[in-house]
Amino acid sequence: MNRVAVVGGGTMGCGIALAVAAAGFEVTVVEPDGAAAARASERIAKDALRMNAAAAPERISVARTISELSGFDLAIEAVPEDLQLKEQIFLALEKTLGAQAVLATNTSSLSVSAIADAMEHPRRLIGLHFFNPANVMRLVEVVRGERSDDAAVAIGKAFVESLGKTAVVAADTPGFIVNRVARPYYLQSLYALEEEVGEPADLDAFARGAGFRMGPFELMDLIGLDVNYAVSQSVFSQMEEVRLAPVALQAEMVERGELGRKSGHGFYQYDPSGKRIDDATPPAAPLGPMAAPETIALLGYGPLAGDLAIRLENASAKFQQIALDDQIADLDLQATTIVLDAGDGASDRTEFLIALERTLPQDVILLVDAYATLISRLIEKCKHPERVVGFGILGSLDHQDVVEIVDLDATSDEALELAEEFFGALGKRVQLVGDGPGLFLGRVIGSVINEAIYAVQEHVASADDVDAAMRLGMNYPLGPIEWGREIGAPRVARILTQLAHERGMEFGPARALWVLNVDNSQPPDIVAQMGEASPLVTSSEGEKQR
Repeated sequence: MNRVAVVGGGTMGCGIALAVAAAGFEVTVVEPDGAAAARASERIAKDALRMNAAAAPERISVARTISELSGFDLAIEAVPEDLQLKEQIFLALEKTLGAQAVLATNTSSLSVSAIADAMEHPRRLIGLHFFNPANVMRLVEVVRGERSDDAAVAIGKAFVESLGKTAVVAADTPGFIVNRVARPYYLQSLYALEEEVGEPADLDAFARGAGFRMGPFELMDLIGLDVNYAVSQSVFSQMEEVRLAPVALQAEMVERGELGRKSGHGFYQYDPSGKRIDDATPPAAPLGPMAAPETIALLGYGPLAGDLAIRLENASAKFQQIALDDQIADLDLQATTIVLDAGDGASDRTEFLIALERTLPQDVILLVDAYATLISRLIEKCKHPERVVGFGILGSLDHQDVVEIVDLDATSDEALELAEEFFGALGKRVQLVGDGPGLFLGRVIGSVINEAIYAVQEHVASADDVDAAMRLGMNYPLGPIEWGREIGAPRVARILTQLAHERGMEFGPARALWVLNVDNSQPPDIVAQMGEASPLVTSSEGEKQR
């Protein structure tokens, strides 16, 4: 393959052309509008300088019509998301290019198979979904249509890899991999905002503290609320899954013209240059060692308790670990100032903690894993609710710089301050959050993991490709399958079960979550392990795939 045609001289077309030319290919951009063609050449030249590829534009020419193309091995369509327009382009490409040429669409929301329906030889068509900016982003989704030839898919994958990018193969389903699996990141964040779990700046800070490059609200403002909402509408209209339904709050903001950075107002305010007016003060550093030595009782076993024990030991803290509840009599209550209950990370500890709290001296603070136990329900029966503080640590503390601390009226300022000191001694910041299933990070990340499991179960892509797609296409700190394995299926399931009790069974855990607990010392065939496992909630899309 030596020559590549790109149809469309807009932002995506220019980015694709530059990425291809920078890899050494001869490229022709087809742009019928003279003014648009001139702008495309200028954009390509400027972007080439930014990426230190000044010679790349020399390998790019511009044509005004598809009929001018001859001898091309691959043609990539990158025009607006209009089905009829794309159909016309591929009919013209079929007539112009030889039978050996592979044809590809850069569509992000339309069905590759639907585009191919108008073609005489639909087997030639595949999807090559580049991400914006295409000359920078490392991911390309190679989409297999219902009638795409295996050889065309293989050629598309090899071509992407020859550009120095990562190719992930996806089935032709709504949103492919990235736009589908990323939906809960936005949707659950919007629900959390509606439920007053926190303000946008606080929730964005939680997300960044968990390793996301941008929080959901600042990212929606950057993308454009109208664009993000349209993608949610498109995925939902095709899948009709309640858990993926657009959120009314976002629709109302779009209706009011609050589109984010481009309109000057979204979740944040922006000046004419696009700079945020209300940039928050950078978060404070962890407090460091506690003001006074504290004696800590760590209750529980499993990954969370183990992680906390290691960090307490590294901080030279004085602590005693009680692994099993029936060993609680071994705890020296009179010498204890903080009881930290980690449990097993997945079980509701309400009844045990009610009984324990009534035996604790009044000045002892009780820190409780709020992902497993709903704090507002727990304190209803506590003798001294003011000393109960819920905390949220989702997986490894290596991947979470900020700890969620439940903000309830009943909790005393002294207890909150001691919790901040405690986690500060472990090198972590704390931030207040409203109580609710999964707090913020649990419900958002847990729902993303759940959607990734559905995608693998429904044969949209392999587990490895889903993880790679989300890391490279969305800059996630971990792939969702990998992240789910770190957190553990029981913990994710516990969070999502609580969420389902509040929002409806459609938001509950997929039954196939159990594969997260499979020993992955050897790369497993996750789809085979899933077999025909049905989800806890009916997935119409899953039924179609099966």
